Amino acid sequence: MIGSTRATYGRDVENFLDDLPPSTNIYTYEGKEKSEEIARLEFYRLERSLRHLQSEPFDNSLDISEYFVLIIDTPSFRRDFFALKLDVGVRQSYNPTLHILILRMTLPEHGDVAMAFHDIVMVALRHMGLNKAIFTYGGTTINVGSGNTKEPDGGWGPRRRHSGVANRPSVVLEVGLSEPDTKLRNDARMWVDPTEGKTNMVITIRIHHRKHMVTIQTWEWDSDSQRSYVTQSCVIEKTGDNTAVSQHALTIPFSLFFKRPPSIPQETDIRLQKQDHVELVTRVWEMQER
Repeated sequence: MIGSTRATYGRDVENFLDDLPPSTNIYTYEGKEKSEEIARLEFYRLERSLRHLQSEPFDNSLDISEYFVLIIDTPSFRRDFFALKLDVGVRQSYNPTLHILILRMTLPEHGDVAMAFHDIVMVALRHMGLNKAIFTYGGTTINVGSGNTKEPDGGWGPRRRHSGVANRPSVVLEVGLSEPDTKLRNDARMWVDPTEGKTNMVITIRIHHRKHMVTIQTWEWDSDSQRSYVTQSCVIEKTGDNTAVSQHALTIPFSLFFKRPPSIPQETDIRLQKQDHVELVTRVWEMQER
């Protein structure tokens, strides 16, 4: 079973998928059983590529993609997708206009780093007495405009909201390991765009597989330039027994998280310190070495 090239499906599809790694395979939907088989084959391909990269980290000919694509019409997507019995974890993003379903396979490090980051957030919220004042959105299907949907790796938003305003995350977490990281950056842009994802902040965690390095960035929207931009960047890298952290504190402003200013002294920004970063990435590296 071989995936097609992007050009097979026309210029619009080719342009929409332009930020995915070149090795990403595209398939036309042919029923649930075929899709389940495709998912197994794609996950095997990803695992095989990552094993090769561990033994040959300087092989620049290898293009890692954690994605595959199904061309599936909207009725089939709504009827069949959530009934699929996939043996692999996925995060999905669907465009009903182009009938494009982008599936990102989730490796153990995806789930582990998302859970570890969530734990850090919850510890901070408990200190404020606000751990029960939020909804979580990891793996939740979110409407991101024009009928498009996407599932983030993590997300949080206040339970208290204005009347008539839908529940949505105010802060989103996305984890990526593909090379290049164009898709991860474009996802961040989409999430903070006020016409699409409508979040206040995105946190991206890029896991590098060629060396022990993790890049954490926060993104916000600049209303003047009408563009997303990186507000904070932290690189954690291990060399031998030493782990270096380029920026010790990473801050999630209280006002962006809860969509309101603090009202009492104990309501403060969420700050990740050096030890939080080190513990977070150590879990990733231990998972990769299993």
